[in-house]
Amino acid sequence: MKTVKRAITLVFSLVMASCALSQDSDSEKLVELFNFYEKQGLFNGSVLVSKNGDILLNKGCGYQDANKEIHNTSKSIFQTYSITKAFTSTVILRLVEENRLSLSDKLSKFYPDFPNGDDISIENLLTHTSGIYDYTKGNDMPDQTEESFVEFERTKPLDFPVGTAWSYSNSGYYFLGYIIQRVTGMPYEQAVAKYILDPLDMRQSGFAFKGLTNENKAVGYKVLTDRKQIESIIYDPPAPFAAGGLYSTVEDLYKFYQGMKQNKVLKEGTLSKAYTPFKNNYGYGWVIDTMFDKKSVGHSGAGAGFRSNFLQLPEDDICIVLLSNCEEDLKNITNGILNVLYNQPYKIPMESGVKSKTLQKYKGTYRVNDDFIIYVSLDNNKLVAQPNGQPKSILYPENENSFYVQEINGYIHFEENGQNQIDTLLIDNQGRTIKAKKINPNWGIVGSASVNGWEGKDIELTKISENGIWAISNLKLNDGEFKFRFNNDWTLNLGEYDNKILILDGDNIKVKKGVYNIILDLTDHENPKYKISKAE
Repeated sequence: MKTVKRAITLVFSLVMASCALSQDSDSEKLVELFNFYEKQGLFNGSVLVSKNGDILLNKGCGYQDANKEIHNTSKSIFQTYSITKAFTSTVILRLVEENRLSLSDKLSKFYPDFPNGDDISIENLLTHTSGIYDYTKGNDMPDQTEESFVEFERTKPLDFPVGTAWSYSNSGYYFLGYIIQRVTGMPYEQAVAKYILDPLDMRQSGFAFKGLTNENKAVGYKVLTDRKQIESIIYDPPAPFAAGGLYSTVEDLYKFYQGMKQNKVLKEGTLSKAYTPFKNNYGYGWVIDTMFDKKSVGHSGAGAGFRSNFLQLPEDDICIVLLSNCEEDLKNITNGILNVLYNQPYKIPMESGVKSKTLQKYKGTYRVNDDFIIYVSLDNNKLVAQPNGQPKSILYPENENSFYVQEINGYIHFEENGQNQIDTLLIDNQGRTIKAKKINPNWGIVGSASVNGWEGKDIELTKISENGIWAISNLKLNDGEFKFRFNNDWTLNLGEYDNKILILDGDNIKVKKGVYNIILDLTDHENPKYKISKAE
């Protein structure tokens, strides 16, 4: 098949594009920007951008189905995951407008004797202030029926007293979905269709993605590079239900934006309240923020095989829809679009003479302090930096030792010690310099199967070869699960996928009680392996 991401021996340096393109329209700039994103494999999905009612960009990038070499288009259908919450909240608010529900109604009205049910309101569920345990924390919910879900949540204490704090809870939106069913007397999915999908002619949107048969259905990928394609799992319906079960297209979501703006779904006063932050910049199913001194309203989504972002800036009538069938963060792509729309400088990389092989010497772990660690690695022939707990950023070479970082509009420089070895990373962020020294932490094992549990420190592996072999002998493990973790930090962790291979952020590895020898083989960084055997 054709390569998904062009294999390159050269990497890229940056030139300012704002001057060269200053006479071009926003539409032309966006086309050029996304041609670059697609060419370099930075975005695989569909995008729609509008301003003042005009669609500036509406196109697909990369593969809808890499194995069949079918490309994404503006018609491609993706799972949207948590964008679903905006639809769930909208139906709830329609029921409030119809006086069939009140934001002050308590959970106990629908589930008598539920613990703290007299304190938890519909508004608490909408705004993630209920304290209800989020089932995704432990992935330990037995099944997806209403009865089993409610009984499961009964066994979990609140994360905090109702209304005193904010914590994202998918379980809260499950409850809202079940409440919609009880109030309307119809399945949740039918209620969403009645109040939103049908009136707005969103014919390519719906639920139960697994069973969808449509030539535009995108394949979700856990990994998608020129060397490897790993398809993601597809959840069995009704999961993830009212918290994330909607599939859609960029064009259908644009219809949703237009319908909400024109008050075809909710009254103006209701919509204004929905777009008002309650706690932690979260309204009624919407994330409220400020961008370029303008109010922004939106929601993102993330789950197996797909990422999404639905953003609007109402004051300037801007709508951005990004749907991707890869597990790559869309924040940087969104920021690139906004830079174009608000005439900010942005950079289009051009080829330079710095070869991929030269970049190997910069790989490593750099410490600013205990709370600020930067991991530098090669990813598909590109040098990338990933601060702990944050997405990766591509480092674009300005010269052999200096690199531009788009996310901070600054630079990273590498310095050698007296032995011609790279030992220092400098962050130059608009006049402020931060120094990080290279360290050599270990891979380890963490999990319920280890004596330290999930919350404890890693049981360290020993590096037995410089080319990436780590091992431990005679390790006592309990019945349970474990993962490989680097530097006691979840930023880099390895788990299984489909019980066959080892990947970043993979599933927990199940093990029975015993004494084991374990080898972690990272000699091929794109295809990590492990071997576990009973110690004799």
